Amino acid sequence: MVVIGNYRTHAELRKKPRRQFHYNARILIDEKTPAIACSIADISEGGARLTLERDKELPEAFMLLLTANGDARRNCHVVWRTGLTIGVEFPDPEP
Repeated sequence: MVVIGNYRTHAELRKKPRRQFHYNARILIDEKTPAIACSIADISEGGARLTLERDKELPEAFMLLLTANGDARRNCHVVWRTGLTIGVEFPDPEP
């Protein structure tokens, strides 16, 4: 859920508490496109705030690689974006 022009803040809209988290990661759009460097500014069970190193157009959904070899990863769905900062949610895995 995204609220624009309301008195509520992003923190108030979160279903799960986030914790500060400074970690380098990469965004994988598809297997043909080189991964895009980013950092995780904060994270929760349900989502994260990412910061891109440079302006890059992203699709609505992508894979976030959490380790150098890509073994740890999360599906992401963009919820909001302001400049180089992106709020993503981690969709529930399908059963």
